Amino acid sequence: MLGDYWSGTDGYFNGQRRPGADSRDQINNQGGWMGTRQQIWTWHTEVCQGSFLPPFDVPHFRFDGLDLRDVEWWSGGLHLATLRHACNMQRIVTLDQFDHHLIYHTANNKQSSKGLGRFSRVSELLGQLRTVQKNAEKAIPVPK
Repeated sequence: MLGDYWSGTDGYFNGQRRPGADSRDQINNQGGWMGTRQQIWTWHTEVCQGSFLPPFDVPHFRFDGLDLRDVEWWSGGLHLATLRHACNMQRIVTLDQFDHHLIYHTANNKQSSKGLGRFSRVSELLGQLRTVQKNAEKAIPVPK
């Protein structure tokens, strides 16, 4: 398993700097998550700032979490994977059986609102991810 590696290291983003951990325009909604009862309790009591389950604690949450947080925060899993006022967990995706992790966005509202230039075929995405993986493995030796 590879730890932290930013694909911009390979020059794919025209010299742009690595976005900060709280940069929401660079993070994608994961669409869903699962946790055991024990994992959720650990997140609530030890891992997440301001708690994971209601009631949500001040100063991380105002109005018991009913402030200006959007749907992506709650249903998109951003409260799990972002740094500020959240759990700061890392998302892991295995590239083996990659297609088993894909879910079609049935609301169909992203397909027209984001423009076709933001989409790619699954096979192209998987190829890009494998290229980044190989570059990262060269830069970060993986114990065997």
